[in-house]
Parts: sequence; structure tokens; C-alpha cells
Amino acid sequence: MLNLTIFAEESGAFSTPEGIDTIIVNFFNGLGWWGNLILIVLSLLLATIFGGIIGLQREINGHAAGFRTHVLIALATALIMVLSIYGIPGSASRDPMRLASAGVTGAGFIGAGCIIKNGSSVRGLTTSATIWLVTAIGLCCGAGFFVVGAITTLLSIVVLIAFGRVDRWIGRRGTHIVILSDIDSTVLSDLLVYLDKYHISYRDIDSNFSESKGKKVIRTHVVVSAKHSEDIDKFMEDFKENVKPLDITRSKT
Repeated sequence: MLNLTIFAEESGAFSTPEGIDTIIVNFFNGLGWWGNLILIVLSLLLATIFGGIIGLQREINGHAAGFRTHVLIALATALIMVLSIYGIPGSASRDPMRLASAGVTGAGFIGAGCIIKNGSSVRGLTTSATIWLVTAIGLCCGAGFFVVGAITTLLSIVVLIAFGRVDRWIGRRGTHIVILSDIDSTVLSDLLVYLDKYHISYRDIDSNFSESKGKKVIRTHVVVSAKHSEDIDKFMEDFKENVKPLDITRSKT
């Protein structure tokens, strides 16, 4: 938005939406060059604050992309949007969204770097989504949609905190199975074979090194569910008899 009102009227390409953001932008634009300068600074400042709020939530929960990463991405995309609007002076033919779309694409590459695949489980999808989200928030602030950016930030925190609790509650439903095996075993591939054999669905498979009785072992955790609980019993008996892990336990929550 910013000073695109004149461009919109001359080109007829689009019209500036009416709303509180438009009132704010028109007020500062009416103050002259220093009003536009204040508007640009406000855009960058709010992008930093909104990106920092989401990044702080990620930082507190110990995710790969934390406070500084989200702040820098939001600030960078706000700057890209400001540059798209102010980069070409006058009424030259231009598309302010072209540079912004390139920024969205670039943020997608950064988000992809946060996704980690470990066996059959995938981590970092939510963090990758928040990176893409702060990109959009930064573009909103850079374009002068401050209220929209603030509301989106608020909704994002609600989703990350409140909905995260719902997600963890759903994740606890099912039978948790923990398997201890030798570090040179093929327990993960064997596990998938036997789960498929008894038509047991699974999620959140996680394998890592651990210690048991002074010995280094592989600890594999998986959440499973089946139509009939006895299928899980049969699976565990068969798996224990043929694969022979060091230990296999289950718990239902």
C-alpha cells in the first residue's frame, strides 16, 4: 500500500482497499516526504516485532529456526516489499508484486532447510510453516497492512500455543511401544514389516542412541493403533520371538 494510491489511480491496475490501514497510510503520506519516511520505518519496525513474537515462541520450544531467524526473515521481506513500492520512482510501468513473489520463493528454500527426516518421522514442518508465515507478515507490514499483520500474528500465536496442546493431546492417544536393540540390528526395517503384517497403523517413529545396563543401544519409539487390541499383542509376541530385541515394552495413554 504505502504510496501506491497515486499509482493505482493513474494506471487503473488495482484499487487500494478501504480500511484502517488505508487511513493510517494516507495520513502519513499526507505529511510529505518525512511522513513517508516514518511509514517506512514503522513498516520495518512492526515487521521486526511481529516476526519476533512468532520467533520467540519457536525459540522457547527449542526449534531449529528461532527468534533471530524469524525476525530477520520478517524484516527482510518487509524491506523487499518497501523496495518493490519505492524502488522505481515516478509513474513508470511496474509490478510491485514481482519482487515480493521472489521473496516468498526465497523464504520457501529457507523453510525447506528446517525439515528433517529421521526414519519414517519428519520434523520441522511447523517451523518451516512459520518461516513462510512471517514472510507473509513481513510483506503485509512492508505494504502498509499493519492491522492485518497484527491480527495474523495474534492468530498465529493462538495456533502455535493453543492448537499445539490439542495436537499433543491427539498424539498421546494410542499405544506407545519402546524397543531396545543392538546398534547393528535392522530393527527399524523389521518393525515396519511386522506392523504391516498385522495391519497396524503407526506414526511418530523415532530412533536414537541410548544406554541400557551400561551398553550402547538403539531406542526406537513408535505410536501405534489397531482395530483390535489383540492385534498389537500378537505383533509384540511375534516381533519378540523372531526379531529378538533386547527389550520391548508398551503403554497406552
